[in-house]
Amino acid sequence: IQFAFVLCNANGAIQLPTVRLGCKIGKIAMSMLDQCDYSEVKTNVVLVYSYVLQYCHPIQKVGASVAKGFELGIANGDTVSAFFNAVQHIRISLLGGRRLPDLLRETDKYLSIAGHHRNTVSKAYLSTYRQTILTLMGINTGVAIGQGERREATEQVHDPWRTILSNFYQALQSFWLGHNERCHHYIEKLLGMSQASAHHRILANFYYCLNSFSLSRKGQRIKAAKLKQISKDALDILREAEELSKWNYRNKAFLVQAEINSNEGKIDAAEAAYGAAITAARASKFVHEQGLACEYAAFHCMRNDKSDHAVNFFHQAKLCYIEWGSSLKVEFCTRQMNEVTNS
Repeated sequence: IQFAFVLCNANGAIQLPTVRLGCKIGKIAMSMLDQCDYSEVKTNVVLVYSYVLQYCHPIQKVGASVAKGFELGIANGDTVSAFFNAVQHIRISLLGGRRLPDLLRETDKYLSIAGHHRNTVSKAYLSTYRQTILTLMGINTGVAIGQGERREATEQVHDPWRTILSNFYQALQSFWLGHNERCHHYIEKLLGMSQASAHHRILANFYYCLNSFSLSRKGQRIKAAKLKQISKDALDILREAEELSKWNYRNKAFLVQAEINSNEGKIDAAEAAYGAAITAARASKFVHEQGLACEYAAFHCMRNDKSDHAVNFFHQAKLCYIEWGSSLKVEFCTRQMNEVTNS
């Protein structure tokens, strides 16, 4: 399992063939472990294996697995592994589109227990996720970008993993808030860190591509050649990742393809790809990314004078964001519908 973990989470450039090998080795190792009694180390095994499964197994099921790992660890007195399972549970659930109010309650529960056990490391990670959840819900939209920057030099020396975490979630918050320049800044910092894992890089390239198109359409100076390279790299990465898990990555690949088609003026091809992204996200229960695909389809329709279709897509996005629990995005879609209707 440890070898599989190393293969899947090597630092530096994305090596998806190596990740694929790690997934295969991990599956074989787990089948062998299941034939013997490993209860004394099971909590730690569940945790380590989750960093393999996150690539090749439906991510919501990985979240459920580490939630059980937390309960097992607490029951067995292995609190260190238990709390790292808790951290992974919130991280995975956040990426998997879990309903935000439910996720906030889970996070607060873990924080309370971690405080009781004085586990400061897990509290630090959980607090970062809590801030992100609150921001996505629309409760805490004043993202503390400056705070992360002030600590940055120290973190890079003493704890690069915390810096990676900070950069990724600053980028994620900024993306959903529509702060495109901030998002661009933090993703480029993350991608420039050699310690960033392949999982961070796959998702970062997805957001980097979408955000770059948004910046370009807002008139920011992104050279056409660079935009084309960013989108090509993202699509290549996601298509290769899709071979590991259609469930986790197919909708993302479709959405990137849709944005490329829309940017190139391929209207019909773009609409087909947006539709495929919406369908794939719904099938994989990524309600947040289903809403995102609907939102991007709406903007595509606006750019091509299809106001009625745009309103319909914004309405679909709004329903998804209601289900996700993001009042921030619900209000955004409501404003967009009103603007389109009144224009």
